[in-house]
Amino acid sequence: MANVELMPKLGMTMTSGKITKWLKKEGDKVEQGEPLLEIETDKVTMEEEATYSGVLLKILAKEGETVPVNQPIAIIGQQGENVDDLLKQSNIIEEQKEPQQNEPIEETKKPISQGEQTSIPTKPRATPVARKIAKEYDIDLTQIKGSGPSGRIQRKDVEEYLKNLQQRKLPTQEEPKSKPVSYTRTIPLTGMRGIIASKMKQSVNTAPHYYVTMDINMEEVLKLRETLSEKVQNAKISINTFIIKAVALAIKKYPIINSFVDNDQIILKDQINIGLAVALEEGLIVPVIREADKKGLSEIAYEERQLIEKAREGKLTPDEYNGGSFTISNLGMFDVTTFTAIINQPEVAILAVGKIIPTPVVEDGEIKIKPMMKATLSSDHRVIDGAVAAKFLKKIKEILEDPIKLML
Repeated sequence: MANVELMPKLGMTMTSGKITKWLKKEGDKVEQGEPLLEIETDKVTMEEEATYSGVLLKILAKEGETVPVNQPIAIIGQQGENVDDLLKQSNIIEEQKEPQQNEPIEETKKPISQGEQTSIPTKPRATPVARKIAKEYDIDLTQIKGSGPSGRIQRKDVEEYLKNLQQRKLPTQEEPKSKPVSYTRTIPLTGMRGIIASKMKQSVNTAPHYYVTMDINMEEVLKLRETLSEKVQNAKISINTFIIKAVALAIKKYPIINSFVDNDQIILKDQINIGLAVALEEGLIVPVIREADKKGLSEIAYEERQLIEKAREGKLTPDEYNGGSFTISNLGMFDVTTFTAIINQPEVAILAVGKIIPTPVVEDGEIKIKPMMKATLSSDHRVIDGAVAAKFLKKIKEILEDPIKLML
């Protein structure tokens, strides 16, 4: 008996997935648990295994399509099995993935009279999503050939037209011929890059940012790190390990930092989940260490290392990079001394950490060289006042300059 493969829910917050590649083609044999396709969810791409054994009779969602969770994507059954009845029972139709907005279907208008040379311009048939994309990019739908029922234009038709247009784009007629525009290549603002663009735009437009910066003496942290590294065998303790723990303890002192805005309410979270920004070739991802305030340095270090490795290999699950309550972004390894970061929505603050550099400081009336690090806190002024931000950052500074507090 044939069975329907559904778009899996790979994380608590996942609502849809984009099919990037089918690892099997129609007619291939499939074993339960065997990799069947690759799915892009939010910021990562993962292989998904087949739920059933048999023959891949029908692929219902093509590569590049975004499908809501629990919606049919394929049918697996026995060779030669008729899937028509199953298609009807499952109400699987070509347009099931397009959001329905009760848009009336336009009918082709007849010419005014047979004697006229032209007819009244007709409005091409298209799905609501196709119209939305076309309007956003100022695309004439009459130039697109639809692949849907009765030639109806679908989202994929518009996206393909846009892709081809960008590749062969030429100067407009209004541009002087003496100044031709050269287009070498285009990079679609989709996938991880598109998500980052959307979230950063939302953050800047929603949260009024302001910044406070402090210099932190990391001398004692470096000493403690060297001591612990000799004793901890299962994990390499990094500077980020100390910062994660210090931030988690500081949040316990100032719980307003551990919140988010929901309409006209500020919601305080129960768990202190610290995200660490990891740079990838295609963008940025923030794996989360949950309940960091309750974990020791060695446990944080081990979990941190595992998450970073999975992030770089593209193997993070949605639950491993969602649910954070505060983010740390460290660019010190790139020789950056100081910078400001955009808040990772829906969080209300983010800590930007620079490189530790030998710096002359005055101590007991003498000039000494100390390993100093600049830390800049970006805060959402809707939630966090300047004094609170300063106190919170000062608490982090106090803990890192006396890191024995991290062991208590």
